[in-house]
Amino acid sequence: MTEETPPYGLRWAIKRSFVDYVRRMPDGKGFVSAGAFPAGPHDIVFPPEAAGRRTAPDGTAERYWTFHGDVRFSGHFGMLFVQFAEPRIDLRGEQGELSIADGSERLSLATLRIAPVPTDEDVELWAGTEVALTESGAGLFNDVYPVGEQLEDLLITLPVTTE
Repeated sequence: MTEETPPYGLRWAIKRSFVDYVRRMPDGKGFVSAGAFPAGPHDIVFPPEAAGRRTAPDGTAERYWTFHGDVRFSGHFGMLFVQFAEPRIDLRGEQGELSIADGSERLSLATLRIAPVPTDEDVELWAGTEVALTESGAGLFNDVYPVGEQLEDLLITLPVTTE
């Protein structure tokens, strides 16, 4: 990787307006742990855990990526708590689903479009755009944001594999 190549993993700013809102609170806090780390004023990198291909029950070919990390936001004297842990992206064609850990279950956070990004580097780059909250994703934000609300675009950077 060159200095211009992002670190391996999922690089995502989640929702800038939400992060800025938490920063403005007198008691607003953000925490990163379990391998996640900040990259600039808004972006967070979730390091890669696993990637692969599989066949869905309906026979459709899928790809998936899982990532380490835990990001938490709190404020309003304990009334606000939002957690993004162990993100996973499942891809069918160009359509993807971003989910996060919710206890022992997965919570479908957002839908998105995913496309490979051409690069001369020895990495795979995938751009996620049109990242939109699902119903359960809106619930994570206590329905402050509606279903379909746009989150930030994301970038997946992985070493080239010979799968």
